Amino acid sequence: MIVFLFSLLIILVLFIAILTTASIKIVIKNIKIENLENIIKILNILLYEKDDKLKLNFLDYLSFGAKIKLLAFGKLPIISIKLDNYKIKNIMLKQIDKEIRKHKNIEEDKKKAKELSKKIVPLLNLQKGNLELELGTEDAAFTAIASSIVSIFIAVALPYVADVEKYKNYNYKITPIYLNKNVFFLQFSCIITIKLLHIFKEICKAS
Repeated sequence: MIVFLFSLLIILVLFIAILTTASIKIVIKNIKIENLENIIKILNILLYEKDDKLKLNFLDYLSFGAKIKLLAFGKLPIISIKLDNYKIKNIMLKQIDKEIRKHKNIEEDKKKAKELSKKIVPLLNLQKGNLELELGTEDAAFTAIASSIVSIFIAVALPYVADVEKYKNYNYKITPIYLNKNVFFLQFSCIITIKLLHIFKEICKAS
């Protein structure tokens, strides 16, 4: 009996240790938007499409690979899931269908999810990031101004989302293209982490 209780205590302590130190690591590889037409389509869908299922079509106009890992003690992988833009779209479509079949109040769920995301996003830690942007328009002067504005925006925003002591982990390159035609190419990769305990806390507050 004593051995059983001692084993149970060890398991409980280990579980608490894992729970309090566990984190989610999101590795996003090569988010790509390869032309100006695609960025316009994405913006139009996100801004003007009202149907939840059709709104997910924006994922057809970009590509990326992602790996989500659940880490114990911040380093030891427990679970690893691979995703891409199409897999995420299919998962979201199935979730919407599931909620419709259950006659759930989707609008209320969306409202709660939006409120929860507002609280969780500031807790995300951008550990590493690489961004490449090629931008060109038919107007050379506008291209130069637009490229400068993007560079300034990134420089101003970076300290708010990144660890200023690890600036070598964050790289960005904005290249103006002067070919008298519309050119757009975006490629972005990053590593994001968040403590699992922080997510639990926010979920408990929201429920």
